[in-house]
Amino acid sequence: MHKNALFISLTAAALLGTSCGKEFLNKVPQDAITPITFWKTEADAKAANIGCYSSLWDVSTEVLPYLDVLTPNAFNNYPWEGWKNISLSLHTPSDMGSMLSLYRGAYSGISACNVFLANIDKVTMNGDRKNGMKGEAYFLRAYYYSLLVNYWGGVAMPLESPSIAQIDLKKSTRAEVYAQVEKDLLAATDLLPTTAAEPGRVTKGAAWGLLTRVYLYQEKWQATVDAAKKVMTMGYELYPSYRGLFLEANENNSEVIFDIQFLQPRYPTSWDIYLGIYDPLNAPGWSSIEPTQDLVNEYEMKDGTPYDAKEAVRNPKNPNNENRDPRLDQTIFRRGKNYNSVPYPVDADGWPGVYTGYSFKKYTKYDNSTSLADAVGATGLSQINGIIIRYADILLMLAEAKNELSGPDAEVYGAINKVRARPSVEMPPLPANLTKEQMRLRIRHERRVEFAGEGLYYSDIRRWKIAETELNKTLVLNGSQMRGATEKRVFRKERDYLMPFPLNDIENAPNMKDQQNPGYN
Repeated sequence: MHKNALFISLTAAALLGTSCGKEFLNKVPQDAITPITFWKTEADAKAANIGCYSSLWDVSTEVLPYLDVLTPNAFNNYPWEGWKNISLSLHTPSDMGSMLSLYRGAYSGISACNVFLANIDKVTMNGDRKNGMKGEAYFLRAYYYSLLVNYWGGVAMPLESPSIAQIDLKKSTRAEVYAQVEKDLLAATDLLPTTAAEPGRVTKGAAWGLLTRVYLYQEKWQATVDAAKKVMTMGYELYPSYRGLFLEANENNSEVIFDIQFLQPRYPTSWDIYLGIYDPLNAPGWSSIEPTQDLVNEYEMKDGTPYDAKEAVRNPKNPNNENRDPRLDQTIFRRGKNYNSVPYPVDADGWPGVYTGYSFKKYTKYDNSTSLADAVGATGLSQINGIIIRYADILLMLAEAKNELSGPDAEVYGAINKVRARPSVEMPPLPANLTKEQMRLRIRHERRVEFAGEGLYYSDIRRWKIAETELNKTLVLNGSQMRGATEKRVFRKERDYLMPFPLNDIENAPNMKDQQNPGYN
């Protein structure tokens, strides 16, 4: 296993772009980092470059696995974790839940990148290494802004070192933010290497991969196809084991294009605790994020025919879940299967699990034959990397864009069938002669199943403009503590396609007072 030392963060890096005109402060201190003493050596450049990466932890560790609870894919029973209220449309500018950490983390990362780009040319060092670092900063700034524009739309967009004057910035439009993201990523493609010098550093493939997603989210279909095809020439391939793709032993494999490297003790996660089942015989987890029956119903039968969701209604304690798409059991623990070598729990009345009747396997170290003796017993002890872009996504983005351009041709079929034919999955190819509309539904199904638990479905639903249907569902909870209870999700289309800006930002920035997103005033 290769873990990276990228996240030795330099907190002071974000402060190195400003100085004070007071004469007594212009004396160079001997025991502190300042803009005068810094930006001299290659070691300085490396330290500031690492600072650009450190906010990746802030925008992911308490975010990535939870995003699915905003969709019919997953359920969260704990309002204090910052996600349940969003799924019920109860979030406000003064209570944004855990999306606030993403917002703050993204701007912190942008600040570090702006400082780096403003000062790196002061350093005398090898030109290729300097250009590579510039490429990383451009990519990371683009990634942070891509998160902001995805969830908030148009945002204030500082591109220079932090200064007091930036409090007067007005919101840029969504189109302007996306244009800057594209500009930064295209700059990065010219500067980044094809192969990373060490695991975790971004590459040319990551830049083209993020461009593919950015174009797709704007419905720039031809640009999406062109960017995807760039990635497809770079040597990436599907990892044979779908389950193995999300195990620490297989990190940095052939499918991973861009991920966030987690490492104890400084940059760990608590995903084994959040995703692990709340049952001491199976795991010391919290059941914070549980897959729903709605998600389980989405998995096809092994022969490619749809699962009959009426089975879950006729027999909620033990729905017919056998002979299904193999990705189901590689993603989810369920009744009749082992969890850490112990049968998945079923109570005396026949109700399985805790809240929904299911538990996530993906992004945990747990499997059917692992041991409770090796369980993660506390928060802050997990370190499975968080995958942001992988090759299966490139193939399905290509298929979606090409289908929207010209309908389901051989290239569309080839891309989606390749994902379905992964050696550990081996689902049958799609039927021939599908219409454009039928293929669109097939692609949406494939994305939901392939990326379940990876945080993409919330963005997919919103960009497909079907959130007012999909996010207003009533979820049936068939776990032992819920016993058929329901949760009515709420999505208000007049406001919930975007998140609110934090109240403090609106009140304290002069040019933001009338810039709150619609429906949150």
